[in-house]
Order: sequence, then structure tokens, then C-alpha cells
Amino acid sequence: MKATPLILLGLVLAGVPVASAQTPAVPPASADEKLIRGVAEAFSQAFAKGDAKAVAALFTATGEAIDIDGAAIRGRAALEAHYTERFQTNPGEKIKTEIELVDFLAPELARQDGRSTIVAADGTQAIASKYTATLVKTQGTWLIASIRELEDPAITPHDRLKELDWLVGDWIEETSDAVINTSIQWTEDKNFLIRSYDIRVAGKSHLKGTQRIGWDPLTRQIKSWVFDSRGGHGEGYWSRNGDQWVIKSRGVHTDGTTTSATQTLSWLNKDQLLWKSTDRTLGGETRDDIQEFMMVRKPPEPK
Repeated sequence: MKATPLILLGLVLAGVPVASAQTPAVPPASADEKLIRGVAEAFSQAFAKGDAKAVAALFTATGEAIDIDGAAIRGRAALEAHYTERFQTNPGEKIKTEIELVDFLAPELARQDGRSTIVAADGTQAIASKYTATLVKTQGTWLIASIRELEDPAITPHDRLKELDWLVGDWIEETSDAVINTSIQWTEDKNFLIRSYDIRVAGKSHLKGTQRIGWDPLTRQIKSWVFDSRGGHGEGYWSRNGDQWVIKSRGVHTDGTTTSATQTLSWLNKDQLLWKSTDRTLGGETRDDIQEFMMVRKPPEPK
């Protein structure tokens, strides 16, 4: 059977050598290409060890790292400081790199394209992001002159929310005088999470509401919108800090009074989480914090 182009591509990707008059064998990687690929491996190893100095040493003296919004960190000292803070904030993180292209622009200048994925200490993975890097050869050593994070149109809103998949299900939170029932489910298109809640005080319904959680492409951040049964509404921006999600929220009551708070969800295990609310204001005036409460996943209903 004659191999189609797609079959040949599959064989090459699988590591099977393919050579014929129509498909010449791919030449082996040069010594410099192997060294360049070794830089990515050295970066991953230093990252896994939390060694900020070793990470910075892989850059040129004036090397830079630029995020998807264009913010740049330039110079080894600044890079070392950045990664030191990152490793302290998120200990145990690892990074996986998939190199897609190594292209030599000149004998001592190369471009590397690929994808990288951050793996948290608990094994959960963030979304793979695209990157492009420029490397230069200095005294026989390849160093990173610039690395830039790129937008990846293949990433869907659902992909952006996968880190919150553990929230899906029914939860209950009980205090001395209140019971809060919460249900979180994916929408049919799986591009949003819908959270509905019912707060009951002394056995009577006190407040109900619905929250929609999605990816905001404008701010490039997870965002939520909430609407309660009394006519109030609000919004919040989510950011991850290790096993915690921090939500900076603001809203307005039905009478026009504004509110704001910092809410924190702390993952304990697949069936338990802690919730607290700090930095609370009402009508511009400071309010007391709401201390941590534990939310427990409800067991499935007996059949």
C-alpha cells in the first residue's frame, strides 16, 4: 500500500525512519542543535529544583523574558529575582517543554519555537502556552537572548477553566445558624462553569444566586459574574496561588450600595475546601473579615 502524506507524517512523529525517493531521510540533528535543545532541558531541571540562579544563568547578561501582555524582565539580576519570588510562592512547580522548531538564522544565532506547560506540586497542569526564543552562541555556549510567550488560538475557553474542574459537584457549608448549599456544573458547551447557591438561615431561605465563571479574553484572566435573588450583582477576577484561588470581587446591592472583598478558596482535597472573605467594604466603609469556613462535597444520592 502506498503511504499517504499523513501516514508518513505519523511515522516520522512516532520516530519511525522513512526514506524513499519521494521522502528523503531527515538528517540527524547537528551538534549545535543538540546543544540548543539542551538549554531547554537545563531550564526544566533548574526550574524543578527551584534554582533561580541557575535559571538566570541560561540567559545572556542582557537576556529578557516577555509575557503575553508585553511585560518584560531584563537582565540576569532581574530574572533571578523574578524566579526566586516565583519559586517561593509556588514551591514544587515543574515545567515541561515541547520543542517544535529549531531554526538557524546565522551560524551563532538561532530561533526555537515550542510549548511549555507548568505542573504544580500536586500534579495538576496549567495550560500549555506557546513561546518563541532567540539564542546566541557566546564562547561556545548557547544562551537565551530573548524568550516571549505567544497567544495560542488553539486554546479554548474550556481549556482555560480546566484548573477549576475539581469544583464541579454539590457542596455544603454549615455554620452555627446557616446552611449554604452550592452546586457547580459545566455549561452544555463546557465554556463556562455555573455555580448556584442557596443560603438558609434558621431553616428559612435567606438568599439565592447564580454565578457564571469564564475566561475573559480582554484581561486574559478567569472572571466571574454573580446575580442574587434580591437584584444585586457583582464580578470577580480569579488568580491562582499554589493550592489557593484568590478572587478580587466587587458588586452592588439592589439599593445601590457598593461592596468589595477578597475571597480565597483553599483546596484541601477533592472533597474539602476552605473559604474566607477578607478586605471587605460596604458603601466604602471597612467591614470585618469572614473567617474560614469548610465546604464539604456532598456524597452522591443513593439509588
